[in-house]
Amino acid sequence: MQRARTPTPINPTSASRRWVTRGRGDLGDTLVEILFAVVIIGITVAALMSSLANAGNAANVQRNSVQIDLVMRNYAEATKSAVQSCVDGGTYTVAYAPPAGFTASATPTGNQCPRVSVPVVLQLNVTAPLGVRQAMQIRIRTP
Repeated sequence: MQRARTPTPINPTSASRRWVTRGRGDLGDTLVEILFAVVIIGITVAALMSSLANAGNAANVQRNSVQIDLVMRNYAEATKSAVQSCVDGGTYTVAYAPPAGFTASATPTGNQCPRVSVPVVLQLNVTAPLGVRQAMQIRIRTP
């Protein structure tokens, strides 16, 4: 037959000693650990916000580049089609209005139709709203 064991009472001083001797992980986090965590999270959020801002800026630069290319191409096509109806010694008029904020010009100015045997090189310039400029040279001739 077995004897029943009786539980031994816990000494209050030994219980408090057990609390003190527990591992640090059971006590919670220290102020330094919390500060390090906040700093790391702050750096991560700052890097994320910076990358999002750069992505947005790159998208705007790409959009402006595409728009200025479109305006340049349309202006060149309008100039070429205006010259197609030229007669030797006459003038031509480019019927193209760039979008708001864009300016388009050609040098040399004067809009003189080129002679049949001699093509003329025009320098087309387009300026975007943010001040970005693009230039292109085209040759025009009277058909």
